[in-house]
Amino acid sequence: MPQYAPRPPAIAGVIALALLIHAAALAAPTPAADTGPGDGPVREQQGRVVSPRIAPLRDALAPLIADAQRRFAIPGLSLVLVSGEQTLWSEGFGWAAPDPREPATAETLYRAGSLAKPFTALAVLQLEARGLLDIDQPLSAALPGFRVRSRFDLTGNPITPRGLLTHHAGLPTDLNKGMWTGTPFTAVLPQLRDEYTAFPPGLIFSYSNLGYSLLGHLVQASAGQPFAEYAQTQLLDPLGMTHSRYRSTPDPRLAAAHRDGRPFTPLPLRDLPAHGLQTTVRDLGRFASAMLSGGSLGGHQVFPPAIIEAMLAPQNTDVPLDLDIVNGLGWFLEEGSIDGATRVARHSGAALGYSAEIILLPEQGFGAAVLANAGGAGRVLRRLTETMLSQSLKRVPEPLPPDLLFATPAVHQSGQGSSIDPAGSYATDFGMISIEPRHARVCSCMTGATADLVTYADGWYGLASDDDALPGAVRPLSRMRLQTRRIDGHEVVVADTGSDEVLLGEKVPPAPVPGIWKKRVGRYAVINRDPAFPLEDLELVLNHGKLCMRYRMPVLTGTPIQVPLRPLSDEAAIILGLGRGRGDTIRVLDAGGEAPVLRWSGYLARRAGD
Repeated sequence: MPQYAPRPPAIAGVIALALLIHAAALAAPTPAADTGPGDGPVREQQGRVVSPRIAPLRDALAPLIADAQRRFAIPGLSLVLVSGEQTLWSEGFGWAAPDPREPATAETLYRAGSLAKPFTALAVLQLEARGLLDIDQPLSAALPGFRVRSRFDLTGNPITPRGLLTHHAGLPTDLNKGMWTGTPFTAVLPQLRDEYTAFPPGLIFSYSNLGYSLLGHLVQASAGQPFAEYAQTQLLDPLGMTHSRYRSTPDPRLAAAHRDGRPFTPLPLRDLPAHGLQTTVRDLGRFASAMLSGGSLGGHQVFPPAIIEAMLAPQNTDVPLDLDIVNGLGWFLEEGSIDGATRVARHSGAALGYSAEIILLPEQGFGAAVLANAGGAGRVLRRLTETMLSQSLKRVPEPLPPDLLFATPAVHQSGQGSSIDPAGSYATDFGMISIEPRHARVCSCMTGATADLVTYADGWYGLASDDDALPGAVRPLSRMRLQTRRIDGHEVVVADTGSDEVLLGEKVPPAPVPGIWKKRVGRYAVINRDPAFPLEDLELVLNHGKLCMRYRMPVLTGTPIQVPLRPLSDEAAIILGLGRGRGDTIRVLDAGGEAPVLRWSGYLARRAGD
């Protein structure tokens, strides 16, 4: 495993992880002030800031940005590039609002999704530095009232704030019921008493918004004031982030959200500490500068340098199943993933109708952030942010290929763990897939789509089908190479995305479905629906002899979602697989002689027609 590693990809368009670094000065933000070596004065013109040295890069990227906006239906996009405390480039492209048309600028307000997490992590570490909490003590001691059910013995391996910060606490990814409502995030604490952990703490990186909501609750309990108020007075205001807020309801000034090129009305959100930040790239530039300067900004030490060092220190290099994912505290860490850079820290963000990316190069002193008012634009934003940084490290920018912001990356080949017989079914982010080397094909059990399997060296496989030949839900598989391995006792399929290796799924062991669960196959009606973000068409099905749960979340995706289940008893089953969205427990509740009721992720559903 490298010392640091590239980001986890946005597999199935769901993962969108968030890394923030940098920020400008503690004084009020001003667009033109500093002078870099050989740059000349940086001045604002028509709402944008462009350093003379960066101007050629800006001119080269502008038409590529416009092309990507057309291709991927991204109405508005804003970006910032900083070097230390100097803003080298800040600008908006396209439209913040369509009617009446309002241009996007560096001061356009966006939902930043999971870019909230580095700020929440900073708040936790700030309180630890003040002696008000300990991130290595059991969470149950630090946060009275925290209780969660578990299939694992947590006596000697408790859930801790550090585990929450690094997504290694073993909690479910989300508590789906109420996630996109105005329910306060503190409601998660009592609701968890009826939920189960997904994995033992420390087993695997498993992204958890739920964990960051608990961290926000911990901040609130330790500081003795509401989380959003603490974040405003102790983090955002000291950084001079005058337009930024943690806010559960959409600010009227937000850039108009879009999905698939169409306007989308933003929903309220519950998990404020996990993805409730609303901000501008100008403000993110100030945060990036502070991170790059060891917590110093405008001649003031805003945060102790030790906090910044802790955030950027690797936390999980001894977790075999994490492969190339390396966590700091609130950040994802890489080494050499950007041309010309050494250490890289980053985070992605995704909210319904918005996308975000922020990257820090601590040794080189550069940072960049991009925000957009389009959902699903993460891949373009990552490429753009990386290009801004790699090209700005060169005194003379290189020519940029026209497909730079959307080309498929080249595949690298490495490996860890021993190989296994690849034949079998795997629980993945694309639902269940079947690898059939004997017939040289891969099958998506959810869609029925098949693709020819191509064999490469060293046990790697690829799909022969082009993107357009596959259903959209599984199309990213054509851009990956796959290898099956045994790692830490688990039989898994690994995906090489071209920039990193990630654990794509776990092999589903052949096992008969118990008779009592076969009787439960059928449709279920959700009793406690969320009207604005409904769970629909929930059913238990048998697919290729395996028990699965199928449902739709139409606001999230038009494609049905199907996950394989493994019954543990007559009353409980788990979602098979490792990592995000896996390990969740589905329980059958005693309905007092009435039709069976399923409980999953806070939802209650009764057998339809019974």
